[in-house]
Amino acid sequence: MSLSLPSTASSSLRSLRSLTLGATRSYASLSPYSPPSSSDYPPPRRPTRPSSSEFFTGRPVFHESLSELNFIIDSIKKSLRVKHIYPLPSELPYVNPPQANWISKEELSTLFDIKLRTNTLRQVHELLSELNHLRHVSDLSGNGELVGKINEVLSRYERRTPSSSSSTSSNVDSTTKKEEGTDEFGRSYGMGRKKTSSSRVWLIPSQSLLSTTTDTTSSTTTSAEILINHIPLSQYFVRPSDRETILRPLKITGYLGAFNIFGFSRGGGMSGQASAVGLAVARALGVAKEDARDILQADGALMRDTRMTERKKTGRAKARKGYTWVKR
Repeated sequence: MSLSLPSTASSSLRSLRSLTLGATRSYASLSPYSPPSSSDYPPPRRPTRPSSSEFFTGRPVFHESLSELNFIIDSIKKSLRVKHIYPLPSELPYVNPPQANWISKEELSTLFDIKLRTNTLRQVHELLSELNHLRHVSDLSGNGELVGKINEVLSRYERRTPSSSSSTSSNVDSTTKKEEGTDEFGRSYGMGRKKTSSSRVWLIPSQSLLSTTTDTTSSTTTSAEILINHIPLSQYFVRPSDRETILRPLKITGYLGAFNIFGFSRGGGMSGQASAVGLAVARALGVAKEDARDILQADGALMRDTRMTERKKTGRAKARKGYTWVKR
């Protein structure tokens, strides 16, 4: 049995409900408006655009340094073009700048905050060499402001030499001063690597080179001696091609037979050791004789062969060789 309320009772309930809602709304709007304080606002956002365009690259410090070097090179070239100095006339010989000693690969890696590889290091050295060439051209043309600007940039990359105060004091007797890169006995040192082979070589001037006579006949070749791991060259390297690789730096510079060679070689095979010894001989010869450095550099004898044995891959018999596939 259900009870039904009259229509007048339901209408009165709706009117009472509307009155109560209106009372609450009117009561909520009675409070005065107060603006929010500064503490209610969210903290300010960081600037969305980074200060450097190289921020999103994987190596921002390295790319910023390269951009700075390129910008300096372009600005120096523009300044020299305005003064009608650069580019140099084609009929003039190439102006060789003085040798610059850059910091080592490890120091450059620390400076750029990355691990430099061979190609990346060559890219940096090319930019530094070009800037060094522009510094020499600016110096010859009498632009001291450009030279100071370039020196300020290259000071980060040049190797600091010891103070010249000690050299000036020892300049009294220049004959007793030893040659740069050689020890007190006149020996020059070089180190070379190829694949997993490494070698260390000392070049010792023979008696024919130390003599004051200008006669450099074939008798000089018989007086020179080459020992690798305390073994004569012809016995340690049996193949003639390996011996040619070692003696090539001496042949192209004309110093064959002028030095006694004493070296150590280890690791790898005979071909790799021969290439490592040849690189060490070329580097030691470049230290001993400054006039031979340009010839060795043009021949590529001072550059290491970076080729290595390719690693074996999964699913392959060797680096690239595949297994025999049989359909059935």
